[in-house]
Amino acid sequence: MATVRRVARVHAAAWLVTAMLIGLLPLAVAGSAAAGENPFPSEWFWGDEKQRKQQDAMIGRPMPDLRLSEWINGPIKKRDLRGKIVVVDFWATWCGPCIRSIPHNNEMMEKYADDGVLILGVCGSSRGQDRMAAVAKEHDIRYPVARDATQRSAKAWRVMWWPTYAVVDRKGVVRAVGLQPNFVDDVVDIILEEQPMPEGEDGGEALAEEDVTEDTFEPFPAEFLEGDAGRRARLAEIEGQEAPPLEVRAWMNAQGLSKKKLEGKVILVDFWATWCGPCIRAIPKANAWQEKYVDEGLVVIGVCHSRGAENMGRVAKQHNIRYPIAADVDGATVKAYMVDSFPDYYLIDRAGRLRGADLRAGKVEEAIQVLLAEAPPEQEDDEGDDAVASAE
Repeated sequence: MATVRRVARVHAAAWLVTAMLIGLLPLAVAGSAAAGENPFPSEWFWGDEKQRKQQDAMIGRPMPDLRLSEWINGPIKKRDLRGKIVVVDFWATWCGPCIRSIPHNNEMMEKYADDGVLILGVCGSSRGQDRMAAVAKEHDIRYPVARDATQRSAKAWRVMWWPTYAVVDRKGVVRAVGLQPNFVDDVVDIILEEQPMPEGEDGGEALAEEDVTEDTFEPFPAEFLEGDAGRRARLAEIEGQEAPPLEVRAWMNAQGLSKKKLEGKVILVDFWATWCGPCIRAIPKANAWQEKYVDEGLVVIGVCHSRGAENMGRVAKQHNIRYPIAADVDGATVKAYMVDSFPDYYLIDRAGRLRGADLRAGKVEEAIQVLLAEAPPEQEDDEGDDAVASAE
């Protein structure tokens, strides 16, 4: 994308100042935005309405993990981000606007050197990553850059074009994604007004550890998920949060599975119905997943729609359901999880967070493998402090 002309930036900045003075701009601009709400002017961002909804859904939430390798001017550890405002630039070696933005990134690094602002370049496109070191040398990149060799980081940050700029505040919360290069400074300046560099030894003191978001994780890529942009935006309200409780009754194939019994497990919740043909045909797959991954910590739970639940026992016996199932209580669980079709698959991680809301049936097993590979909660603090980006 072409760089926005300076006049556009001046116009938008003037609009911001005027709006603040006359009270038109929402108060969220001067403070943390609500989850999924973008308080900054739309003129500061790339993308159409559909694309904006996908990236805006990240706002107000903990920054996703970065899994990077082959650092230049680094590496950057997770502990290095504590109390920092972080500008993440997803770029590509073949991208003209990305290359033209490098001097500006260098300028930002110098401009904000004493303000606790970190500029981080992520070479994310699969094409041309082998040239990263040469391009960094040729164009005098002076800030930390690294390769996103698997593109997992780009997917987690919902990168749709190059460059994609994101800004994270001192508490580890995403404040903007998809910024045009010329407006990154504006967002940083607003956050600096709200969260100035704390005074202390060596030019500043990081925020208290409990104030820094450490519990980050990588969202599933879009191809793992069902639903249009509107549905994904609604599901974003519960994704990444503590999973809603399962309000169910009449357990089969297990005694009531309490929260205590499920601690440290990866849970696949299969919303199904006794009258649903695709649900019945999917039972063998769910049986296979439970048996294949039970020793790694997977628990499959079938939540039966309250309509037709009186037939649950007969159907379970007829079709040899071998994983735990229970009947929804008056549709309460379906409502809490925003289920809109059957079967619908949801994944809960070992920390009890709802990580995959409405997964595509063809991607369920791959998503299970991703969560099973993650460290149990009690190990995350020890390992997670070693790197913001661990080499793949």
